[in-house]
Amino acid sequence: MADATILENNLTDLSWLIAARKVSALEALEAVLGRVRALDDKLNAFITLCEDEARADAKRADQEIAAGNYRGPLHGIPVSIKDLFETAGVLTTGGSKIFKDWRPERDSALAEKLRAAGAVIFGKTNLDEFGHGGTSTLSHYGPVHNPWNLERIAGGSSGGSAAAVAARIGPLSYGTETGSSVRRPASYCGVVGFKPTFGIISRHGSFRGAWSQDHAGVFARTVKDIALALDPVAGYDARDPASVQQSAPAYAERLNENVKGLRVGVLRKFLDGVDPAVREAFLAALKVFTDAGCKIVDIDVPELSYAAMTSALTSSAESAGINRIWFRQHAHDYVPHVARGIAVGMAITASEYLTAQRARHRIREAVKAAYENLEIIAAPTTARVAPPLANGVQGNGDDSRHVSYNQSNLLRFPSMLGLPGCSLPIGLNPDGLPIGMQLIGASFADQTVLNAAAAFQSATDWHNRKPALVG
Repeated sequence: MADATILENNLTDLSWLIAARKVSALEALEAVLGRVRALDDKLNAFITLCEDEARADAKRADQEIAAGNYRGPLHGIPVSIKDLFETAGVLTTGGSKIFKDWRPERDSALAEKLRAAGAVIFGKTNLDEFGHGGTSTLSHYGPVHNPWNLERIAGGSSGGSAAAVAARIGPLSYGTETGSSVRRPASYCGVVGFKPTFGIISRHGSFRGAWSQDHAGVFARTVKDIALALDPVAGYDARDPASVQQSAPAYAERLNENVKGLRVGVLRKFLDGVDPAVREAFLAALKVFTDAGCKIVDIDVPELSYAAMTSALTSSAESAGINRIWFRQHAHDYVPHVARGIAVGMAITASEYLTAQRARHRIREAVKAAYENLEIIAAPTTARVAPPLANGVQGNGDDSRHVSYNQSNLLRFPSMLGLPGCSLPIGLNPDGLPIGMQLIGASFADQTVLNAAAAFQSATDWHNRKPALVG
């Protein structure tokens, strides 16, 4: 099978081909590495490639599969991970100059589980420094470019992972989210991004952004792919204090596109500032749910109007605490915008931080009450499509400093409250840039979110669109 044909396969299809030995893991890997060589000078989605290690892993996977020792859907699949996750013996930078030469001795929990599943980790993706940003322009290694338009941002901080999946550089990538760092880049890059409930995936062995808001997440082209990718990496890990006891993951097995009767909540007040093309695509997406037998429920949760401010203050204070020693020793080595943010966080007092946590509790209780009358909250993922790189970090148009019905509140509250959230493509604007919708569930309603997202994809084909860059 030609390299280009291999790369057109999503995770579900490529997994079947490798298991059936119609495509070898090594062939799939070489196709991916060839795509990196062809495109990454334009995208800058990768910081490090692990070519030799990946080839050895791919050959081992082929031998195991040939011997009948098939480990599951990720066996032999080329996978990339955000460069926040430690990989034993492989450069792990966090997108920072401070760790430009660091090769950890151990794997992160995510890397451990991927290797146990037989996945072939071929590269580490680019990001905002230590995950502190929403554009993937704040990296020591330069900005990530959006595959749909190279003059646009990919979103952050997991922009390299989203751009890689959109550009067909492998069917799967793992990232992290503290404020919106999986859902936002997924929306801008026209792929599916899923952040599970807080504690579902262990964060052991990854750089911290904010202790109480950090999540691991996953990017792929379909919701079924997301479920297949979530099963091998979910599970309790005593090394992560936030990890939760949970039953054996079976998200793929339980995926069910029958969502008749599902109650979908819509926060109409937050649509007022949304770009017209995004609003139109979102309303059309709601019609898909109505046609599937769902009930659209208009809701109002006034407490969400200060979610962005609460999340940003929490994140700023916690990241300052995490970076305190590094900042004192290497302040001039940080990306300037990130350095300023950490300095601001250091000025937050304990009483201010605790006030934010009181606000967080009020928001949590209000959202919990809303879920008594619905199963899913749906909203545009972002208020606009990917902004130009030239606009810099202000291009997202986020407003986290004022109480308002700004879309930034809806981006930030799922991570702040630890709720499962999925962004999936729902259209293109007149300039051909992707538009995303996010589906947010109650705590531990991950399966409900995935089912609703799968139902939408079964009735639409936006997830099959691809950037002209990849042919």
